Amino acid sequence: MIAPRQNLVFVRVGSKSLHRRWLAGKGERNWDLQLSQYDDDPEIGQGGDLPLSVDKGTKWDSVYRYLINNPEVLDRYRYIAFMDDDLLFTKEDLNRYFDICAENDLFIAQPALHSDSFFCYSILLHCPLTRLRYTNFVECMAAAIRTDYLRAFMPHMSNVISGWGMDRIWTVTMPSPAFKSAIIDEISMVHTRPHATGAVYDAFSDRELSPAQEMKGLISRYSGVPDKMLVYGAIGRDGRRLSGATTRALNGLSLLANCWRYRKPVLALKSGAAMLWRAIFLARYRPEPARQVRKEGA
Repeated sequence: MIAPRQNLVFVRVGSKSLHRRWLAGKGERNWDLQLSQYDDDPEIGQGGDLPLSVDKGTKWDSVYRYLINNPEVLDRYRYIAFMDDDLLFTKEDLNRYFDICAENDLFIAQPALHSDSFFCYSILLHCPLTRLRYTNFVECMAAAIRTDYLRAFMPHMSNVISGWGMDRIWTVTMPSPAFKSAIIDEISMVHTRPHATGAVYDAFSDRELSPAQEMKGLISRYSGVPDKMLVYGAIGRDGRRLSGATTRALNGLSLLANCWRYRKPVLALKSGAAMLWRAIFLARYRPEPARQVRKEGA
């Protein structure tokens, strides 16, 4: 008998989805595929391992409805990765993604961004000097979340639409957040579409609330949410644990040395310099738990 797969990839799919490329190539997968279709093309939703979910909402309100209506998936899988459909991965990298999460007992993680990617945050760009970097920020585009933590975090998702702001809080809403969240440099993904484009942002044109407003409102419900995106430790290429100061120094030097490769070289240059400064002045930083001060929807 074939052992059941312990991981799930959940992806919202439309007419331009790249998810079929993730299935290409030889070898087995350690993940099942759940397709959640948001447009009317009948062929887009074919090829998943679980029954097709059809939901015309945006990404994170659709994710929340799916989990509420299918609670058994939280018992069936150890990790669920919530993927955007404009990402390029290999099957092998997705397999390794889940293995790394389990090997390092991570609650939440994301792959690093390949240098060809469209990006907003330089901290997410691939650092060739580390296997993974511990961080207080994991973006929403490809987050893998351990299901026991996901179950506890779900109430925080109840009124989320765009996901803006959620990536600021979900690394610090566990009781002891240090070394539970990471950017994984051993693998990388290509983000093929510019930021703030696609169906989720088209949907906001019909709403009075913008993603930026949603983020401001969500963060205002918590105290202790970090105001800076920081790495504070790493596992080096040789497998040794690195300090926060060393991690930021290596990350900063990598950004400075490779800034010319990126789509936003000036942003990467500034971020690299800031990391070197923080290697000195924030050497002892560790994330602390954020506290909810206002209930969702209040």
